[in-house]
Amino acid sequence: MTMVSKSTVDPSISNSSKETKKTLVLIGGGHAHVQVIKGLNHASRPQNLDVILIDLTDHPCYSGMVPSLLSGIYSPEETLIELQPLASWSGIQFIRDRVIDIDIDNKIVITAGKQRISFDAISIDIGSTSRGLIDIPGAKKFCLPTRPISELVRRVELATIALEENSYKRPVNVIVVGGGAAGIELSMSIVGRWKPIVGEENIKVTLLNSYDGLFPDETPVNREALIHRMDERGICIVNNAKVDRVDQNSLKLESGESIEFTHCLWATGARSHTLSSSLQTNGLAVSKAGWIKVNEYFQSISHEYVFAAGDCCTMEIPGSRSSPPKAGVYAVRAGPILIENLTRFLSSSNNDHKIGGAVDKNASFLKAYVPQGDFLKLLACGDGKALGFRFGIPIYGRWVFQLKNAIDRSFMDLFKEGNLPELIEGQPYDTSQYDASGDDRPLPLPSIDAAILLQRTDDDVDFRQAWNVLKDMAENDNYRDKVLHHVGIPLMDKTKGQ
Repeated sequence: MTMVSKSTVDPSISNSSKETKKTLVLIGGGHAHVQVIKGLNHASRPQNLDVILIDLTDHPCYSGMVPSLLSGIYSPEETLIELQPLASWSGIQFIRDRVIDIDIDNKIVITAGKQRISFDAISIDIGSTSRGLIDIPGAKKFCLPTRPISELVRRVELATIALEENSYKRPVNVIVVGGGAAGIELSMSIVGRWKPIVGEENIKVTLLNSYDGLFPDETPVNREALIHRMDERGICIVNNAKVDRVDQNSLKLESGESIEFTHCLWATGARSHTLSSSLQTNGLAVSKAGWIKVNEYFQSISHEYVFAAGDCCTMEIPGSRSSPPKAGVYAVRAGPILIENLTRFLSSSNNDHKIGGAVDKNASFLKAYVPQGDFLKLLACGDGKALGFRFGIPIYGRWVFQLKNAIDRSFMDLFKEGNLPELIEGQPYDTSQYDASGDDRPLPLPSIDAAILLQRTDDDVDFRQAWNVLKDMAENDNYRDKVLHHVGIPLMDKTKGQ
């Protein structure tokens, strides 16, 4: 089932191309794994290492661009990562199939197509499913879930066509279940896409949030900004709303209230994938919620040759620090670390890092992942504008969407067939972050000018200048505090500014 690659890597990583053949199996083409596919190209990896990718789809959709795809800003083609050309360029065997089981102890992957694939190491990046979709009666039958993304896009497109072909402006009553980032962006995307079709008076979008308010961990000014932008778009927010059951044209809340709908979209939080949760029966360490337990190296705490990244895992970090939330930014940042640790593990010729049958969490030959405490959160608003949160303050406008667009496209551009570079045999692994840049930035703006710039919402803002301000604030705590002082926001906890 393996295939022969063409060239070697640095001798410090692999001693000889004549070493025993090893096979690495990648399950899923998620945000972390697409970087591994590119990084482990045939020119960089050892000749004795074969890599196999298994995924049911050959063109996964980049989740960060989905809301603007649904609102009609992007075409489907702009949001897809083409796995086959990427795998071919990298010299990686791509099997389009679904993994149904993994024999962990005997190191065998079993697919729906009845293939049995042996491995020396395996990495899992399969994402998650929608919480409550199976547990709530009627939810799966009568709602449109956000996962799988391809099905969400297909059904929203069909609904849009149906509205466009309708000869009269019929009322549209949309319910979005889930008050997290996905539900918020989805509700604004639907308004942006369908309001021009049916008219402002003929569309109502209601967001059901199970908590007391949206984004409870954000600063008050950020929450106020979000509610203001939702209200601008006529989106009704219902807090403390927990769904009891869903019927064909209505749903019932646990409070007893019934709400009618023409379309119901299910955008609740993440639930573990059936594959990852079922691996517990095969001996893999899995949490009560079904997440694969990994250490700070993305390595299973029970099996040293099993790695996992993205939504499908939960990280046990020394010092009792909580695992990173289920957010795409963490999966993207995981990619370069995962490349290093997979290659280091496979090239290790000794077992000093093992203690009995368990994994030594202090294994120094692997690189620890340190998740950032705060990051730039960007919410597409469905109309070419975006709302962002950073350092406890909100930013909003067309320039914020331009910033989001630039960030998303810079990641996507890495994997486009036309952008893949010519490979040079023996070249080192590329483990740089996707947005790493050696370009010199201009000197920071005066702090008062930076504060004024970040608070502007007009279309004349240069997003690159504002982006530089945010970078300068991230790199210089003193500068950050001065800018926040001029904005009028209390200074952040120093540990959350990176």
